[in-house]
Amino acid sequence: MPLPRSIPAEFTQQLQTSLAAAGVAFDGSIKPGTRVTHEVVHHGVTWELTYVFQVGGEPTWRITGPGDAYSWGPAARTADAVAAITAPPAAPEPAPAPDPYAGAPRTHLGVRVPEFVRAEWATDRAQWWRLGVATALGQSRTR
Repeated sequence: MPLPRSIPAEFTQQLQTSLAAAGVAFDGSIKPGTRVTHEVVHHGVTWELTYVFQVGGEPTWRITGPGDAYSWGPAARTADAVAAITAPPAAPEPAPAPDPYAGAPRTHLGVRVPEFVRAEWATDRAQWWRLGVATALGQSRTR
């Protein structure tokens, strides 16, 4: 189904009213170079709302914005689009914990190295473990 050539004025007005009620500034302008896409900026984040079609007198928008949920542009009704735009930003993921055994590899010859071996990587015990892995895999070198 091809995209429509224009957005009906009542749908732009409905979007403008809904966004204003949610405290988002929106003047109803069309994104430059398009006929059916609005750009909405809220808290420094830009969202694109592309008018796709209407169902039962209600517009359906392709909403594109930040995050995995909106990077591909899922379809949304006006209320759902406004809710997505005004939703609080996702909390940043915590930084990964530092590796306690930074000098030891996580795998050896394609085999996961157990934590107790990683903790003693420079010892004879770890050398024997590496030799055992190499023997089991038929490798001639143990690194």
